[in-house]
Amino acid sequence: MNPAEQPLQKNDTDMPVLEHIGELRRRLLKCIAAIGLAFGALACAGPERILNVISAPVKTEGVQFIYLGLADALYVQLKAVFLCAVVLASPVLLWQLWSFVKPALYPEERKPLLGVALLSLGLFVIGIAFGYGIVFLSAIHFFIYAGAGTALPLLAIDRYVNFLVSFVIPFGLLFEMPLIAAALARTGLIHAETLRQGRRFAVLISFIVSALLTPPDVMSQVMMAIPSILLFECSIRCAAWAERSCKQETATLTVNG
Repeated sequence: MNPAEQPLQKNDTDMPVLEHIGELRRRLLKCIAAIGLAFGALACAGPERILNVISAPVKTEGVQFIYLGLADALYVQLKAVFLCAVVLASPVLLWQLWSFVKPALYPEERKPLLGVALLSLGLFVIGIAFGYGIVFLSAIHFFIYAGAGTALPLLAIDRYVNFLVSFVIPFGLLFEMPLIAAALARTGLIHAETLRQGRRFAVLISFIVSALLTPPDVMSQVMMAIPSILLFECSIRCAAWAERSCKQETATLTVNG
């Protein structure tokens, strides 16, 4: 057989199931160690500094924080440090995931998949930044302004942190929508024209999902639903681009074949 006609081989040999489990275990231990080191470093730096950064937007409005349970203050500090440790260790986590998946891929599959993984991480970070820097801060200012003159603003620190996490994490997931649409369009599972026809249902679903993922107030739901609708429109264009790209690749292979 001509070497050029031989099928591409993966770099690793077939591994038994137990070896795959062992490799997965080693990768997970490295991920846990990375999070543990980041957690220890942030804990030594001072959890109160992290909480000061998180609570700064509210403190500037004259709001005071309280805690109701005896252990709430300690619990919130540990939770904030852990979340920041996961973010700090995310490059290591992504690398360990890539290292585990890489041997199972053909050489021509590795570069595109790595690019998709990095793009996915970038979109998630952009979504978190958008959710916090624009929507969350705007919502905080609105709620404080709406309650001005009615009561003294005293916020429980644990509820504030939970509100922050439940608000910004969905935005990180939401910004993955165009990438997911493009990937599904390339596989033929969805079509851009089908998405265009489902615009009305998408608007309804956006408000329903926003009501499920955000805290129970209309303002938060609307502020998440509107970006969801805009991202859906972006997803339609990404799906159309992916379909055109796939058709061009198919036509090129047909001509070359």
